[in-house]
Amino acid sequence: MATITMRQIRDGEVPFDGGTAIQEAADRPVFRGNGPDDYLCVECGNVLATAMHRVQMTKKVRVRCARCATVNVAVTEEPEAMAR
Repeated sequence: MATITMRQIRDGEVPFDGGTAIQEAADRPVFRGNGPDDYLCVECGNVLATAMHRVQMTKKVRVRCARCATVNVAVTEEPEAMAR
């Protein structure tokens, strides 16, 4: 499995038709899947999602970390880089 560090949302960054999942306990990921990647908080490295596919973790998925309260988004590439 690969680990992917999510990125912090920017001020005013609100995806169309998106939502923010709130991690209730720092020792329990918000999402569990059957894919190849684990997703970590950009600030503290806490595991937010385990065994997820990239197609599931889009710019519409945001997660607030229970340990540091940072709101993370899974898409780490800039929009210009993703279009290429």
